[in-house]
Amino acid sequence: MRIYFLLIIISIFIASCATNINEVSDSSVNNAIIESESTDSTNDNFAGVQFFMDGMLFFEQGDYARAIIEFQDSIEAGSSSPEVYFNMSEAYWMLQKYDKSIFLAKKAIFLDDNAIDYKISLGKKYIALNNYELSLEVFNEISLKNPKNADVLFIIGDLKAELNDIDGALLYYQEAYNVNNELILPLEVAAQLAYNENHRDLPKIFKKLLLADPSNSEYMRGFLESKSGGNVEELIELLEIEELKANPFYNNLFNQIALEYIRAGRFQLAEEYLNKSLSKKDEDRFALYYLSLVYREMARNDLALEVSRRHSSYYPNDKEGYINSSLALISLQRYSEAIDELNIASSLFPEDFEVNYFLGLANYSIQNFENAEKYYLKSFTIDSESIASMHGLAMTYDQNEKWEKSDDLYTKLITINDQDAQAYNNFAYSLVERGEDLEYALRLSKKAIEISPQTSAYLDTIGWIYYKLSDLEKAKEFISKAILYDDTSAVILEHYGDILMDLNEESEALIFYQKALLLDENNEDLISKISSNENQ
Repeated sequence: MRIYFLLIIISIFIASCATNINEVSDSSVNNAIIESESTDSTNDNFAGVQFFMDGMLFFEQGDYARAIIEFQDSIEAGSSSPEVYFNMSEAYWMLQKYDKSIFLAKKAIFLDDNAIDYKISLGKKYIALNNYELSLEVFNEISLKNPKNADVLFIIGDLKAELNDIDGALLYYQEAYNVNNELILPLEVAAQLAYNENHRDLPKIFKKLLLADPSNSEYMRGFLESKSGGNVEELIELLEIEELKANPFYNNLFNQIALEYIRAGRFQLAEEYLNKSLSKKDEDRFALYYLSLVYREMARNDLALEVSRRHSSYYPNDKEGYINSSLALISLQRYSEAIDELNIASSLFPEDFEVNYFLGLANYSIQNFENAEKYYLKSFTIDSESIASMHGLAMTYDQNEKWEKSDDLYTKLITINDQDAQAYNNFAYSLVERGEDLEYALRLSKKAIEISPQTSAYLDTIGWIYYKLSDLEKAKEFISKAILYDDTSAVILEHYGDILMDLNEESEALIFYQKALLLDENNEDLISKISSNENQ
């Protein structure tokens, strides 16, 4: 949206401007000024006063043609007053004689170069004629002689905006305010322009507005919304301004500081400022949402759950509270409770991608693969480009023995991204678990290791393929590496026990079976393996 704050406030301009006006030629005007006749010193300087006064009377009555005649008589009577030429210029303007009006305006300026109002009038005439370049020349000249005239600076800003000189416009708007701190409008116009242009100076302009009127909630909101990454110290300094504490959005300064610390990965400081925000406004939605997130990042899932449930109590129709609660519960391995939270969200947002995706994840975690497939499939239907949904659905198809569908999805994932190590690994593991095409599974697994050589699950997969290919030494090599990176997986520990058992290292194999059973207490296969070997 263009800026239309050009200050054409004199009614003579508004009333008389035609919509289609030819550009005025200045060459004849300039020549006329140069050839201006000298005034006869013997003439009576006051001889034309009566004609001038009569001209002004007719002007005020709207009889512009008669006013012009009187002004001409005044000049013929010997008046060389620039005021006569100026008012005759105004009368011609009202009659839409724009060439003559501008010529006479320049004559008046020639006779009195210090009359700023003549120059301002000329500049506004050019504005009315949409000749912003000439208008800018006039106002720049005025500004050189009157650098502290805020109104002129404001107009220059508008002209530069019209000429698409955004940097220049913002500079002059701010300078207009710097000259006259009571003139807030230029800053507001600058903020709107900077917002429209997504300009880098937007936070700085809003900060000036906020400091000019600390209690203005719109200025505070504009400042904070424009502050995407920046100087935390600057925000902390603002907290110390006493006048700002009355601003309705004062607590959002704490939120913004916290957000900057989150972006920097400094979660303890983020926690501190979010709690300060909540001490000012305990139902602040932003602070509740991000504090729950921060606690999850700090592995304080119990606190994350507490905060997210407060969020849901204040905002029962906001899905984010339920999502945060479910993620905390999933991290705490309280999957059934997570499903309960997500079911509430699902009743409110049945077509929401996140709600359905996390329902798929939670059901998969409790090995309810039928429900997991239903929710993963729905999330994939909502967003068919979601890589996460494809992975979840492919793994679920594996569990439900729908291998044709899982193979199609793994192939699609690899086609979309040939660096998707998880897709290579999961495809390989699916093949080896069902005992199909082990050589192809090995190639897939090697690709996963090439992309991510220190991932425990991927090392386990390739080791397990070698085990199925009866290469026990390579199997032991890779799975022992997998345990070095992660010794908390019951599956990997069991695999290693199986390899050791086939290598006739029974006593050591039993140690790893026992470790695996501690992690998966209800695993009947493990119980059977331990029992049968202990009885021997």
